[in-house]
Amino acid sequence: MRARRASGVVWAALAAVAVAACGLSDSAQVQCLCTEDTDRTLYPDCVEADEVSADNPLSTRLPECPSGALLFLREPTDPEAVLFNVRDTFEGFSPTQYMDQLTEDFLFAPDLDGLQLYLEVFRPPAGYNPDPPDLDTLWAREAERRFALNLIDRQRFQRIQFTRWYDASEDERILDADNTRLETYVFPYALRLLSQPDNAGVVTVTAVRGEAEVDLVTPSDENPVWAVRRWQDFPGDAAADSAATDSAARVMTFTELRGANAQ
Repeated sequence: MRARRASGVVWAALAAVAVAACGLSDSAQVQCLCTEDTDRTLYPDCVEADEVSADNPLSTRLPECPSGALLFLREPTDPEAVLFNVRDTFEGFSPTQYMDQLTEDFLFAPDLDGLQLYLEVFRPPAGYNPDPPDLDTLWAREAERRFALNLIDRQRFQRIQFTRWYDASEDERILDADNTRLETYVFPYALRLLSQPDNAGVVTVTAVRGEAEVDLVTPSDENPVWAVRRWQDFPGDAAADSAATDSAARVMTFTELRGANAQ
């Protein structure tokens, strides 16, 4: 048993024509057209400019930025509510609201087995160890934002369904005796992603399974607003949730899922 921790394209110039577009960052590969409904929180580089007209040939090359329709979520006054919001934003295809559940200094710590499969994505230093006292910065908030946009996308998936997530009656909650503004939750997870049908009408099922150790923090005890500061991933029990893996074309952890959807 392992030891637990105690504690947009900004401007697109094609030929001689400049097009206002948005994206995740200057280096992002995802491109989309700015519209009146573009979510500026998810696409901070989307510029205020005249919309590209429908008769412009460039408008058919780039999809429109998602509008970011909002889900009805729980108030983040309780850490467990935030955990449920994380699940609901995946299932409800709301990457903007998913990012709202994370702190500005959010970090994801990959499982070491999954890390080896995506060394070119995570780029760990020699002797990498995700556990304290190391300060893990392999995957911070910007990388998580790219991942959320790439994965939580109805054009790619028709359904994202969790079959196992945090359960207060079964899972571990760790309180920090020296810091009432920090709580850690440890639980198994399992979910299924159903792709949109391909040209032959075939739907691909991807199963995701593992164990999460999640730190949540709040800046205040008096008026708590909880958010996820750190998420560490571990491989799960291969037989833990057959409902998530039956008929799946591929089974992976959240580490591998991030590695496969980093760009």
